[in-house]
Amino acid sequence: MFGFDIELIGTLSRGEEQQLRNFLQAHGLAFEGKPDVTVFVKDPSGHLAATGSLQGEVIRMVAVDPSWQEAGLSAVVVSRLVEVARDKGKTRLFVYTKPESAPRFIGMGFLELARVESSVVLLEMGEPGIAAYRAYLEGANKPSRRNGAVVVNCNPFTLGHLYLVEQAAASCENLFVIVVEADLSLFPFIDRFVLVQEGTSHLANVTVLRSGAYAVSPATFPTYFLRDKGTEEMAAIQARLDVTLFANLFAPALGLKVRFVGTEPYCEVTGSYNEAMKAILPPRGVELLEIPRYALEDGTIVSASTVRERIRSRDWQGVRGLVPDVTWDYLNSPAAGGIIARIQASRSRH
Repeated sequence: MFGFDIELIGTLSRGEEQQLRNFLQAHGLAFEGKPDVTVFVKDPSGHLAATGSLQGEVIRMVAVDPSWQEAGLSAVVVSRLVEVARDKGKTRLFVYTKPESAPRFIGMGFLELARVESSVVLLEMGEPGIAAYRAYLEGANKPSRRNGAVVVNCNPFTLGHLYLVEQAAASCENLFVIVVEADLSLFPFIDRFVLVQEGTSHLANVTVLRSGAYAVSPATFPTYFLRDKGTEEMAAIQARLDVTLFANLFAPALGLKVRFVGTEPYCEVTGSYNEAMKAILPPRGVELLEIPRYALEDGTIVSASTVRERIRSRDWQGVRGLVPDVTWDYLNSPAAGGIIARIQASRSRH
């Protein structure tokens, strides 16, 4: 554009990151995550006039100085990020933006998926998109009077997860276990998915499904995957966005009447998510049932994070008491060797 300087930046220097943080803060946004690429648009005087970043499939942190709102800079930023994404082979993109900015993105061809009023809107463009995923869910649906669902990460699959699924399956006609597909956990998605399939195969009314990018993903709930979880307010907003999308997409496609969740005494982010479900799902016709977390006789709450901690400390007897046979066999197989080494070398939350 005439008079404007457009920069594509890969890894931000410390100075560039601080400049970005300051610009975003001045425009009511927060810096999040580690962008793959960032666009800086500078005005003729060299001041930052607009910016936006791409991380994975998600365009975020798009901001334009109000004095340049009529210059079409947001379209310039987004078009550059779309070009970068397509060069990387990405055919689908999400935008995470403020509600007042949503019409601009809709005008660029994005489709709104969910919103939290006065806070955030999630939009999508490209294929395979939400229509294809909705068809996948509808193809798995088994109409009944009481279909239920649980959403799990299972990093790895524990006796706690098994208990939750068994209790939920006993409380509905068909249970859909939706496994978080985002590959940002220490245990890869394909392994987590197979463990859940094999670990619940004795339950005739259970169907295991992949979440796509539409449940607890970097697009819908990025705070879940960040070591620095950010503010409590940010986690609460993202939780509401993710639950709203669940109500918009999963509930009608699977004919859901109830969602099951384990109680959360420790993790603030997961606790915030549970509160969002209590507020959003019942008014949308989906009952929420909390199931007390499974605990050992000594009072130890069984969780995936406890399993990972015991792997880190090489407490294999302790690990054995927390996982079902299918996970124990997996952990003792050659396939898990590299994962165990990464766990022992990492302090990652996931």
